[in-house]
Amino acid sequence: MKVFSTVASPVFSELVIVLGGYNAITQLPREVTLFETLRKMSELRPFKLAFSLVVLDPARVEPLRKFAADLDLVAANGLLSFLDSSPTIRVVRSPPDPSEL
Repeated sequence: MKVFSTVASPVFSELVIVLGGYNAITQLPREVTLFETLRKMSELRPFKLAFSLVVLDPARVEPLRKFAADLDLVAANGLLSFLDSSPTIRVVRSPPDPSEL
């Protein structure tokens, strides 16, 4: 998991969390510490949250569906209640890892 921030203006920022693979996705609902940290950060400066899902084949929708379901579970548990809007999910194609061939 990688986290970085983009700042478009003094009043708007975007926090992007890059999830690199299916194993990272399945751990998302257990990452209570992550969402507590994000909540504290939003108190200092509001931001828009975006998840970047790295997949080998964007045509496969199974990882995206799984991630969206997990994100719904996280929201249902109140871990995203600090956000002003729903997070954005993006899919990024990754070249195959040589160790996976």
